[in-house]
Amino acid sequence: MNAHLLSLAGLFAISVATCAVPGPNNFMLMRFGMRHGRGAALASGFGTTLSCIVWCAAAALGLAALLAAAPWLYKLLRLGGGLYLIWFAIALWRTPPQARPAEASKSGLSWWAAFWQGFAVGMTNPKSVLFFASIFSAYVGPETPLWVRLAAVGICVATCLGWQVAMAWLFSTRRAASAYRRAQRPLDRTAGTLMGAFGINLLWVFD
Repeated sequence: MNAHLLSLAGLFAISVATCAVPGPNNFMLMRFGMRHGRGAALASGFGTTLSCIVWCAAAALGLAALLAAAPWLYKLLRLGGGLYLIWFAIALWRTPPQARPAEASKSGLSWWAAFWQGFAVGMTNPKSVLFFASIFSAYVGPETPLWVRLAAVGICVATCLGWQVAMAWLFSTRRAASAYRRAQRPLDRTAGTLMGAFGINLLWVFD
């Protein structure tokens, strides 16, 4: 019992660290919060959390074994993720200046659009694939007690959701929105450059 609890505590620490590492999900959520407000940022975070649930299910069904048996599948995921991130980066670079508050409400990102963008980035993020195919898969193997498997899923999903909600709340404050309006173009292009760099890196190491 104690050994399982210690291992789950370790999984929680690794999950928090994985969420905190800068990546496409975090940059997208930060931008949505500053540009489109708390609702869009939360929607994006819920979409990312759904992708976490999907990856949990995939790991429970044998994701690690599947990728080992079909390495082309991981290459396909990297290719799709890289192309999507590059497309997203180009869209950020081409984003027009933000409208004034009265106009912004008419042209804001819809809840569902933000949700599915969060889901898409979460599903194409190779960090998620590696985490769930390696570390997380160790907690959902056939020899692992059922309560440990359920606890591992709960820890990962709760950590992901908590992190996304905290980020959405922080970066949708008035201070963050004001900072974004003052420096939208450099912020968008910085985020676009980083997104593009992630995408190019995926394609560069693709073989």
